[in-house]
Formats: sequence, structure tokens, C-alpha cells
Amino acid sequence: MKLQALVDDANRHLAETGAADGFHTCGVRSMGIMRTSRTKRSTCSVVEPLIGLVLQGSKSAQYGTESVVYRAGDMIVIGHALPMLSGQIEAAPGDPYVALYVGVDMHILRSVYSDMGGTPDDAAGRALMTGAASGEVIDSFARLFRLRRDPVEETTLGAAALREVYFRVLRSDGGEVLRRVIQADGKANQVAKAISYIRQEYRNTIRASDLAEISGMSASVFYDTFKRITANSPLQFQKDLRLTEAHNLLRQTTRPISDIAYSVGYQSAAQFSREFAKKFGTPPRAVSADPSG
Repeated sequence: MKLQALVDDANRHLAETGAADGFHTCGVRSMGIMRTSRTKRSTCSVVEPLIGLVLQGSKSAQYGTESVVYRAGDMIVIGHALPMLSGQIEAAPGDPYVALYVGVDMHILRSVYSDMGGTPDDAAGRALMTGAASGEVIDSFARLFRLRRDPVEETTLGAAALREVYFRVLRSDGGEVLRRVIQADGKANQVAKAISYIRQEYRNTIRASDLAEISGMSASVFYDTFKRITANSPLQFQKDLRLTEAHNLLRQTTRPISDIAYSVGYQSAAQFSREFAKKFGTPPRAVSADPSG
């Protein structure tokens, strides 16, 4: 299937369901569809491992020190949970940003790779890759998306269709991100253990030596490997988690800024404001839901 045919199918689905801007499940496996009809200020969130296919429009994103732009026809592969800052750069009511996303189920992914006879990849590389999707990847997304029309087809064929998406992506250039996380004792999964710990304890003081021990690496090897994968130091990764949570709280609640700063782990509201402004380019009061700032 050519990309335009999938774009047309996706837009028909959005029109039929009356979906507003935002992310919506498709009623098929772990697939969802994102629609944004206007350029908007940057948003931040922790993005879980996924495979995405941009159908229309364009989007920019930043994680750690890395910045990426993905456009219609591009595939996005994320192998680790990452705090990301993103914003639409091409979107209008008549030409919205539209993308399909599929979550990564590690059990199924490992099963597919095993059936392929794949060999472990223990190299440490970026947790996110993007580039033009092959025709095979586009076709596999289209077949999975099409199953939304018939619950019986989805129940009967959904598992196989999802496996095909994983298979096509694993065989692509962008598949190296997923091939690296398949090896249970590989560097990527050792870093994943540290990421999981930071996500649980980000409000508290975390020692680098503890993270290295959790990952089963020496301190120097862990630091270099973590930074190669996430484009961030462990400390900055923790700060980004704090600031991401604070940003979302500021937009969703009317709690005082100082209260939010302390709730995400800062001991000083002034330090929080400085680091917030440095990351987002605006002070906390500019995004606060509290009109008094």
C-alpha cells in the first residue's frame, strides 16, 4: 500500500469517529492514532518504547542533547522510556499532523526475533531513531490498522498482524534500536534497569554508584553507556523527569509553584525556577494554571 492510501484511510477513520485532537486508541492491539490540527506550544512527557509512522505533517522533538524532526513517511523507533520535549512544526486544520503508533511488547518482540534466527546485539546506541519507512513497514501498519473495522478479524488476525509490524521494523535500519533491547543481559537492558530505578526514585537523591551497581557496570562504563543511549547524563535525566512532571502539574493544577517544586524533589523553589526556565525557555508562572502565577 502506498502511503497516501493509508493517509486517506486514517483520515476517514478520524472523520467517522469524530476524534478531537490528541491520541486515540484504534481498537486494534496496541495501536493508537495521533491527530493535531494546529501548531501549538511545546509539550513534554515521558515517552514509552514505541514504533511510530508519520502519515501527515511534521513534528520536532528533543531528548537529552539530541534534536530530531520527523515528517510524513518517516518511521520513529524508541527503545527506552525517554523524557521528551516536542512540538508540532507543520499542522493546520486542513492539514493536520497525523501519525500511527504501536507499543512495544518485549515478550512478543523477543519471540519474533527468535523466530527470525536473530543474533544478540550488545552495542550501545541511541534509544531513538527516525528515517524514511520502507514500503514493507507501511504495508504492515496498514494491515494492522485495517483490522479495526471488524472485531472478529482483529481477534483472529491481530496477533499475526502485530508480529508482522515487529518483523518488518526489526529488519529495517531503524530496527537496530529494538534489536539492542532484546538481549536480556545486554548493555541496553542494563541501562533500562537504571532508567526504571530513576523513574521510581526521581524525587529523591540518587547516587551514581548505586545506578552503576544496579546496571552491573563500573561507574565509568555505566556513565558512558547511559549517555550514549539516552543522550543525557544520569543526573540530567533525573532532572528532566522532575521538570517534565512539574511542567504537567503546572498546566493541570492551580497548586502554588513552590509546592510543585518541592513535590517533584526540589529543595529550593528558586533553583527550580532557574532550571525550569533553562529547559523550557519560559518561567514556571508562564505555564501555570494558577492565574496569580
